[in-house]
Amino acid sequence: MPYITVVLNRKGGVGKSLFTVNLAAVYAEIIDGDIDVRDTEEHVPSVAVVSIDPQATSVEHAQKVRKEGRRVPFRVVNASQNIDQLRRLRRAKADLIIVDTPGFMPLKEEDDEDESIDPLGDGTVGDALRAILDVADDVIVPLEAEGSAFSPTKVTIERVLRPRQIPYGVVVNNWDPRDGTADRDRTISLAQHRDWDLYKATVRHYKQHTRGIVNGRFCTQYESNHASTKAKQDFVSLALEHQLRRQKYAEGR
Repeated sequence: MPYITVVLNRKGGVGKSLFTVNLAAVYAEIIDGDIDVRDTEEHVPSVAVVSIDPQATSVEHAQKVRKEGRRVPFRVVNASQNIDQLRRLRRAKADLIIVDTPGFMPLKEEDDEDESIDPLGDGTVGDALRAILDVADDVIVPLEAEGSAFSPTKVTIERVLRPRQIPYGVVVNNWDPRDGTADRDRTISLAQHRDWDLYKATVRHYKQHTRGIVNGRFCTQYESNHASTKAKQDFVSLALEHQLRRQKYAEGR
């Protein structure tokens, strides 16, 4: 039975697809090594990426990697229009499934605290989000180190995840160390004030990440230089901390 991690934030553009493919790439490198998932029908990759984002950015990223002649070491599935497939995800042949999600229904400021309103909204996107959260083992919530992402993250955690009692962890993302530590520290302080569960790992801003889909590379395939090594290391640290959390959640079942 696979372990299912959902990458979720109500706000678009906070790094959900980036987290999905790079975390999957790191896990696949650790678990499956150099096995190419296209080499043999007998080999089933240990890691899968499932996209329920209508924009399918993670799927596009994988396609670009293949187009550039590089390996995609995990299975990639576009399930944005297949709610039944999401409900059956527990039957999939994988050790770990990481799910990329879209941003979802924006609320008016006066509706933020109205519990009668489902922030996931109606229609296909809302149905897909509800279906995947019903089978999720845990959720990773990317939070950019700037103010505009805080309110949507608050709705994600306090209106969606906590009522469902789904384990989650917030990961500060896209922090540029060249700007100093003020933005990162302020973001962490705000999250701690809300009593949100925080990862220690931080994903810093690197051009390698922002250009990954254009250049057809996952973080495990970045060019060999100091900055690329540091960029990859952020996702290695995230994977290691995520693995520790998986073990803790499993023991608590």
